[in-house]
Amino acid sequence: MSMSTSNARRERQRGEARRSILDAAEALVVERGVEGFSMRRLAARCGYTLPTIYHHFGDKPRLLEALLDARFRELVEVLVGVTASDDASRDLRGMLAAVVEFGFDNPSHYQLLVSALQEGNEPPAAEEARALFEAPILALLADGRLRAPDVEVGVQVIWSFIHGLISLRTSRADWDWHPQLIDTALDGILGGVVIQSPARPAEIRS
Repeated sequence: MSMSTSNARRERQRGEARRSILDAAEALVVERGVEGFSMRRLAARCGYTLPTIYHHFGDKPRLLEALLDARFRELVEVLVGVTASDDASRDLRGMLAAVVEFGFDNPSHYQLLVSALQEGNEPPAAEEARALFEAPILALLADGRLRAPDVEVGVQVIWSFIHGLISLRTSRADWDWHPQLIDTALDGILGGVVIQSPARPAEIRS
């Protein structure tokens, strides 16, 4: 076996171990909260020894930081993957649809991210996600098409609707949800915060 093949295999095994440990850590945090999380419980859940976990992540705070950053990084990739257009309203709608799909497909990821934001534990990737999300809202404000008085109000209004949609849908997966639910909800959200006819450009307020 060549040295390059051996190194590639070690890197693959290292990546698999990190993913398994992070997945188990996420499950524990979602179940028990940060207060109920311990490295011993994590070792029992993931099947890796404590020395192995410490080798990959160091101590508990650094492991939790790595977990949050990894999950927010996934959200960043989702937002970056939205095709940009010349219409900020269309871009915002695409991002909202992507976030909703992300929440539906990854309920534990989403719950972890919400908990982190509520506790003020925002890794660097969280700032990237927020900047991407705010970009079309800033553009709408600059074009005089945002009904909210500033970006922060717009973000909070939109986030409230999106969070409610994701939380209700994921908590009641047994309901017979209408196939047009998402499109209709997004139309309602955007109709409430976006002025479809361009108005006089507004000065961006910080």
